[in-house]
Amino acid sequence: MAEPRYSLLVALPGGRVQHYARLIGDGPAVNTLCRKRGIPTGDGSSLPRCSACRARPNPISQQNAR
Repeated sequence: MAEPRYSLLVALPGGRVQHYARLIGDGPAVNTLCRKRGIPTGDGSSLPRCSACRARPNPISQQNAR
């Protein structure tokens, strides 16, 4: 089953919202669906979701699961 490419939920340093993100290479840095990048400070579970991330479609990974 295919998963969204931005499958992580993270909070960035100094941020007030949670972003959908994916790792850059082997990590720890991430790219967010709303085109930010940084090293996450945690999952931000107590924060609201980023409205820019919610407004964009989360693309499905085209890689075959093996």
